[in-house]
Amino acid sequence: MKNIIFIGGIHGVGKGTICKEIALKTDLIHFTASQILKWEEISDSDNKLVKNITSTQDRLLKGLKNLIKKDKKYLLDGHFCLLNSNEIPSRIDEDTFDQINPKVIAIVIDDVERIVKRLEARDGKIYDIKILNELQKIEIEYAKYLSDKYSIPYIEIKDGNYTQLMEII
Repeated sequence: MKNIIFIGGIHGVGKGTICKEIALKTDLIHFTASQILKWEEISDSDNKLVKNITSTQDRLLKGLKNLIKKDKKYLLDGHFCLLNSNEIPSRIDEDTFDQINPKVIAIVIDDVERIVKRLEARDGKIYDIKILNELQKIEIEYAKYLSDKYSIPYIEIKDGNYTQLMEII
């Protein structure tokens, strides 16, 4: 696909907000992984647990292949890791990223306590800070690993500052 900038981060970190801002300032087309997956068809919208990560990612890849055009550039916001049905942070299969073939990997990072408050306001649920902290830590490690694997830029977006990403775009 090679025309995708992948922006990851845990639920409630602000990926969507940042991607919308970037899309307004550029010619990039913004998709969310949930939008492509049609998450509402396979799970409750406020459910963050994924029963079968592999089949979910297969659905994402199929959806992407139907949407992505060679002459366009895209921002895809999604996850490097998800909570499996046992609430254990789990990496998304490398094969998913092999097929997405991102040209840049960015990750949105925030204070987990702020994220918990955001999620509580948005979803009406209280999330375990320890689990979200571990999930964010694993996401960062995996994003760095994938960036090294593909020899592509790795960018951390903190405090809503995506200047470094805009310089690459």
